[in-house]
Amino acid sequence: MKARLWPRFALVCSWTAFATLAAQTTPAPAPAPAGMAPPPGMTPARITDTHSVTTLTLPTDNPFGTNVEAPAALPPKPALNEFVVSAPVFGTMRVERTGKVTQSRRIRDPIPSLAADTKKSFDRWVFDPARRAGQPVETWAAMRVDLTVAVRAPKIEQIALTPVTPSTPIPPPLEWGTDAAWYESLKPAPITDGAVPIEALDTLANPKKTPWYADSFKGPFSCRLWVKVSAAGRIEKVIPIQISDPVLIAYFRHELPTLSVRPARAKGQAADSWNELAMSGTVSYSIEVKQILNLRKTLGG
Repeated sequence: MKARLWPRFALVCSWTAFATLAAQTTPAPAPAPAGMAPPPGMTPARITDTHSVTTLTLPTDNPFGTNVEAPAALPPKPALNEFVVSAPVFGTMRVERTGKVTQSRRIRDPIPSLAADTKKSFDRWVFDPARRAGQPVETWAAMRVDLTVAVRAPKIEQIALTPVTPSTPIPPPLEWGTDAAWYESLKPAPITDGAVPIEALDTLANPKKTPWYADSFKGPFSCRLWVKVSAAGRIEKVIPIQISDPVLIAYFRHELPTLSVRPARAKGQAADSWNELAMSGTVSYSIEVKQILNLRKTLGG
């Protein structure tokens, strides 16, 4: 019996996530003031059934799906352009009393295709050591490296635009919100290896040598996106489902709306429609470090 409940639970989770990203929310009505007396001469109603239960019915159809006579269609060769994206990398490094890095970890990385080069960079950084009560101590430094990423027009080898119908399952969207929201919601991780937490330091470990090897990439990419195509033939909304490098989310959200798309047709007229866009091919980036920020929140340890 329990096993049959899981598809409904998954549908609720996925539908809620999509509704948050793609639909406008309706404000809830204001609650009635507590303790308000009934008008004179009116007898308050008495509730006699104390065992009432509210029953929720899940939608049987995908609320984003539409049955169309002709699906939306992309141009045969979509013309995408180069676009510069700003993206930070968050990392943590264990810094000894001498200022040497002994371990490093990528905590939030928008270009996992360059993970090895990013870690190589962190491993070779050198710091002025952290201090507490005037003495050098070991700690886990928390760093934010702001990058400027020039994404060149991808070479698309495979592309498909598939209409979302009422029977299309709703996939879970890729969880990659804004960097500010992610950082604000992050709870300091406990330190269990004897290093002094950042929050207990008098002086942070300060980077003085910061080589950066993750400065370029050329290689494969792939993505699955849900896109809303308007009746006017424009892509209005982009929801990532799967993408090889999260830095490409900002790129495609900027570039896809520039395309002219043939809209779907329903009941003989152009109509809005949701579609799944799948692409793969080759992409290249040029990357520069814009600034390095020393954070006062433990990211890992």
